[in-house]
Amino acid sequence: MTNILIIALFLVAAVAAYFVSSRLAMYGDAVSEKTKTTSAFMGIIIGAAISLPELTASVTAIAIDSPNIAIGNLLGSNLFNLLALAVLDIVFRRHQVMGQTDIGSKLYIYLVIIMTLVVLVGLVLTLPTHIFHIGYNSVVLVLMYFGGVKWINNKTEKRVKRRNRKNEKYNEYSYKKVIVRFTLFAFAIMLVGSVLTVTADKIASITGLGSSFVGSFLVGASTSLPDAVSVITALKLRNYSMGVSSLLGSNAFNIMLLSFTDAIYVKNNLFSHASPSNIVTSVASIVVVLIILYSITRKKERTTFLYIMPPSLIVVVYATATLIVYQMKGM
Repeated sequence: MTNILIIALFLVAAVAAYFVSSRLAMYGDAVSEKTKTTSAFMGIIIGAAISLPELTASVTAIAIDSPNIAIGNLLGSNLFNLLALAVLDIVFRRHQVMGQTDIGSKLYIYLVIIMTLVVLVGLVLTLPTHIFHIGYNSVVLVLMYFGGVKWINNKTEKRVKRRNRKNEKYNEYSYKKVIVRFTLFAFAIMLVGSVLTVTADKIASITGLGSSFVGSFLVGASTSLPDAVSVITALKLRNYSMGVSSLLGSNAFNIMLLSFTDAIYVKNNLFSHASPSNIVTSVASIVVVLIILYSITRKKERTTFLYIMPPSLIVVVYATATLIVYQMKGM
């Protein structure tokens, strides 16, 4: 396969990711309307669906015995997701998106912070294995994810309001049609993500970049394209809470996938093979999520200039983390 063909396939997959992800978000909005679910609950569903490319990439990385790429892909995807949210927050600054999110988005932030801290502990400390080769932190992450999702759903379910019939946007679609199409586009996302992953890995080989940098930024960013597009579509639909919740839900799901990756990597505890650069990515993710939490909880009625300060800071944090990880690419 020639270098030009590889790049062409990557670009085609990126365009396909835009189309498929926009449809996924639209039908996710339709499912939310038909089933009268909360934006936070749909954030869980859409977040898991658009994380399928990351799952595919990490499983592929384990198959070729590259655990560092597997870890870097998931952590890098999370950081890129947060960058995308910050950029979109700047683009949609007149709507002041963060000020219009519901409690579900805030609860997701708490869950993502705690889960990332557990990952950070696993990366910094050499912990004993619990079951065969699987680390204690992997077990904790699984329990924390499912427990946290149930907690968030219970909290937000109490606040959901029935939509008035005249406000429904998807009357022309039946319940069955919405569910079927949402499921089909979810599978399509996985296929597109697979192409993105393979071509990004090939491009990485051509450029000669290190596995940590490739996993955290090139593969991580490419598999995160569906996440970013899904959020764009949700914001255009004025469903701000679902847009933010779906991206944060995807981040929580990605962190939980580290446990799955640890389970299928039978050689040893996955985290013991992680590069120190993954610690930088994790710390940067926590800092960025805290900035997003501040954006959601600060006072409303801000000027446009003051409003874009936190997302602009996130861009700076991402750029700094990218530079540091690139300098550590040989580690």
